[in-house]
Amino acid sequence: MNRFAEIEAFVAVVETGSFSAAAERQGVAISAVSRRVDEMEARLGVRLTLRSTRGVKATERGREYYAHCLRLLSDLNEADSAISGQDRPIKGLIRVACPPAFGLRYLAPLANQFAASNPEIHFDMELSDRPVDLIEGGFDFAIRLGHLDDPALTSEPLFSVHYVVAASPAFWDQYGRPGTPEDLTGFPALAYRVGPDPARWRFSRPNGQKLDVQLSPRIVTNNGTVLVDAAKAGLGVCLEPSFVCNDAILEGTLETVLNDHRTYGRDAKLVRPAARPLSRRAEEFVDTLRGAFATTAPWEIKD
Repeated sequence: MNRFAEIEAFVAVVETGSFSAAAERQGVAISAVSRRVDEMEARLGVRLTLRSTRGVKATERGREYYAHCLRLLSDLNEADSAISGQDRPIKGLIRVACPPAFGLRYLAPLANQFAASNPEIHFDMELSDRPVDLIEGGFDFAIRLGHLDDPALTSEPLFSVHYVVAASPAFWDQYGRPGTPEDLTGFPALAYRVGPDPARWRFSRPNGQKLDVQLSPRIVTNNGTVLVDAAKAGLGVCLEPSFVCNDAILEGTLETVLNDHRTYGRDAKLVRPAARPLSRRAEEFVDTLRGAFATTAPWEIKD
């Protein structure tokens, strides 16, 4: 049993979509590729591929296993480059997880630029507001907001997150623009699902005094983009990071209030498994992110 040959055959089949194309890529007989994939599936006891007259496709478990296999091959190639002293181009898979609002607007363009400059780099991006298991999922790193309490992970601050209170101009015309946080009491809230009472918001006055304000929940969800769209439609007031609603504010569909007050202060952190150092390819992409956010983040709104 040659597990490395099995992995190479399986990856080739998934990427080419057929046993014949995979065999041609590897320079071996079709029967050899088919046998190696069959032996892999038998050893694992899992169906990894679906075969038909139209070609070969990975199953859901197969796609998951493919990501792990691609990482193994990439790490081996990287180890070869390091030990041989050759300055080879970076190649392989980078797996990243981050909130969708940030990923769509800011991470994806940076990943596209990085991939264009490094043709042998592949990305697998998980855009979700729910934290994923970085270790079990084989992720290189994630971008997360707020507190980290997991000894298996390590983190570094990437940028500060500035929250703003915003609603549509029509909403403020109807309800009145608040001069103090207390004026928001009972307003319909478009609230992010966190904590036992998402519509109870904490403010800090300019003098540092803290107070909580109770709003009336209108829409509660775990997706900031949904809340911003609802705010633009005049359904309520939202409390969201500036990177989520900056575009709407600049185009005038949202208007901020209480800009002399502060709400939640958080850092966006780059989080990775503590026991696994970043690969060279992931480290170079992280350097790109560090450079992009080293100064004032591009979405920050000036008061």
